[in-house]
Amino acid sequence: MLSQANILQTVIVGGGSVGLLYAARLALAGETVTVVTRSSLQANQLSQNGITCTGLDGSTRVVPVLASPIERGLPQGNLYLLTVKQTDLPGLLPAIRQVNSSARVIALQNGMGHQELLSGVLSEEQIFFAINTEGARRLSGTEVVHTGSGILRVGAWENGSDMDPVISSFMKWASCAGIHSVFEKSMKPYAWRKLMANALINPLTALFEVPNGALLENPHTEKLMRELFTEASAVAEYAGQKMEEADWQEIVTICRNTSRNLSSMLQDVKRHKQTEVESINGYIVKQGQRANLPTPLHETLLRVITLKTSMGMWKEGGDSK
Repeated sequence: MLSQANILQTVIVGGGSVGLLYAARLALAGETVTVVTRSSLQANQLSQNGITCTGLDGSTRVVPVLASPIERGLPQGNLYLLTVKQTDLPGLLPAIRQVNSSARVIALQNGMGHQELLSGVLSEEQIFFAINTEGARRLSGTEVVHTGSGILRVGAWENGSDMDPVISSFMKWASCAGIHSVFEKSMKPYAWRKLMANALINPLTALFEVPNGALLENPHTEKLMRELFTEASAVAEYAGQKMEEADWQEIVTICRNTSRNLSSMLQDVKRHKQTEVESINGYIVKQGQRANLPTPLHETLLRVITLKTSMGMWKEGGDSK
């Protein structure tokens, strides 16, 4: 049992797959959790029905949680987990700016660019970043499936000091929830590695509409992944982040461990929603342009996914008329 001093009031901002998975697992461990959703409908459903969470072993549990729509602002807490997509983060900045100075914020966004956004509204002491490699699939506003094991890495962006007391408590709760978590003093290198994984896996699964593991089952897609890795590695090295064979193997492992998972980008394409391709492959393209390094494969994926998304949104709009 954790002591009273370790009790957290955790606010999970975002009712997507990652937000629901972490909310359910932390609540099952005994932590006080409130989920902040985009819509009042989802908040009401969560408050009334809880989260139906299916674990890796296939067992299903219904987990009661508190829920509130973002239109009411952010509720009081001492720890905020930002699980929304990069595209939703700018609209949340006014609410995040009002977070108490003693509270801590952990950002779990894919891609790059969120560090600059959050640094504009929070003090350096308040902001922490996390890389999550566990797989999750949201079936509905109240249902989530844990589809793959992984690691949660948490820390300051770079050159962080010793662990913060609130973050220390969170890491203990995560351990109680069965989440393999590791504290890092500098998350920037891990953010680059996660960017690489997302840039290889997400757009290809979205383009071919297949689960993650299918990319390794076809020699052509695996070869394309390797070529994307080589192209992006040159950009990463220019930014001071050297990528090696071990980093490629880690991406393969992530793909294999989340073989049943539908990437967030694929889910967005299927739902005709805006994807995070601009902050993932688009970030690599922009950094390549600054370094005068060609990134034709990433630029092609950026254009194709953007086009595929816009065509889906246009078709949905046309069908509704």
